[in-house]
Amino acid sequence: NLLHLLSKMGDSKRPRSKTQRSPSSNSLKAERQRSQSKAEPQTPDVEPEPEAIENVLPWEIFNKDQITELLSCTPTEMLSKLNTLIPSPNTHVNLKNSIKADLYLLVLHFAQQQHFLEDQAGAIVTLYQHILNMVLEGKELMALVLETSLLLTCQKELKPGMKFNFFNPDQVSKISKYFSMGVFQHFKLYRFSMLQEQDQNIISLEKIVHTCPPQGSFDPPPLAEAISEHDIESYLNASPPESPRSEEEVAGEEGELGTEEQVEQPNPLISMANVQTVLDTVGNDIMDKFTKDMKNKCTEKENQYVNRLNKVKKALD
Repeated sequence: NLLHLLSKMGDSKRPRSKTQRSPSSNSLKAERQRSQSKAEPQTPDVEPEPEAIENVLPWEIFNKDQITELLSCTPTEMLSKLNTLIPSPNTHVNLKNSIKADLYLLVLHFAQQQHFLEDQAGAIVTLYQHILNMVLEGKELMALVLETSLLLTCQKELKPGMKFNFFNPDQVSKISKYFSMGVFQHFKLYRFSMLQEQDQNIISLEKIVHTCPPQGSFDPPPLAEAISEHDIESYLNASPPESPRSEEEVAGEEGELGTEEQVEQPNPLISMANVQTVLDTVGNDIMDKFTKDMKNKCTEKENQYVNRLNKVKKALD
């Protein structure tokens, strides 16, 4: 028994190895690490702020200097400048481009009446161009109204990060009324005028040259039937005829003259009656030809206008 006790005491005095640790020491170390992690401040992940995008919607169609210049013009001057600024050539021939210039003129005149600033005037021009593009794309009226209302109330962006936030509520109401009385109320007319193909009618390119008929033809040569210069000079140099006298004066003069030779009255080759007859005949011939030509031309023009009106009526129906 004594030897057994001594062996137990010897085992208890042996040094423990470094790798052997009690469970209590491991738990203390884990708690120490947790307390340190709580004490350290946690830095939250900060998202980078998005870069501010410059709103260039007012200058999509015209730049700022052009808008300022247009707002300072009268309607007549503005139209002539629009014809040069809009990339729509041949406004005097192309009906669609001419309509587009007139629509820009009307919307800029509306901006003048409402005393809009340059960015506000440019924004409404950009919005109007967007509406016209939707008409050209064949969109329906309800799509136009919904799109316009969303853009004006800034519920939708025309481009990423760009809204029409240039107007106050009162101006938005006036712009909506302007669009309602214009493009929305006359939507079919706008769509027809901008989508219909234009007819090109060449009125006249003929250069008519009247030449004299060759000699030996049935027609007389030029001035062949005219009065000769000798006849004209004889008529102009002849003395005027005397006024008619009564029979008593003629008998008295014959008694006084007696045997004197009677003076012969000058007899012109052409009398006034013949000249008047010739002039009347020539004038009537010229007037008849002129009347017939004018009547034929008027009839052709009338038929052309009637055909155009019938086409427009069929298209509107």
